[in-house]
Amino acid sequence: MKRREFLKTACLATACILPACKSTVKYADAIQQGNKLVVDKSLFLANSIVTIAYNQHGIGITKLDDNTFAASLLTCTHQGCAVSVEENGFICPCHGARFNNVGQVTKGPAEENLTSFITSNNQQFVYVHLL
Repeated sequence: MKRREFLKTACLATACILPACKSTVKYADAIQQGNKLVVDKSLFLANSIVTIAYNQHGIGITKLDDNTFAASLLTCTHQGCAVSVEENGFICPCHGARFNNVGQVTKGPAEENLTSFITSNNQQFVYVHLL
């Protein structure tokens, strides 16, 4: 293999691996009350998507408007990798699947949407109803 071919191959391989090396996800605090997770609405003042710890990969909660929220399990439906939050949705660093801010597949290889949770809210809190 010529030097130029080696460098090109090495650069391409590194570009595929780097998304999986992002910094760890920072989880917001949530309180479990029975079969619900309770999240303070003030967390959405700075971010439209907030992540909370749940099982191995967490849950992403998206603020759609003042009184509408969507929650998705951050586990890719393709092969179970942890998905990362990006500006307008989620991306799987393992194989590149993309999901919009409510967990619907926008780019494969995943064929199924992220697992979603029912949400409700009041003036102060967002409630994620666990399955």
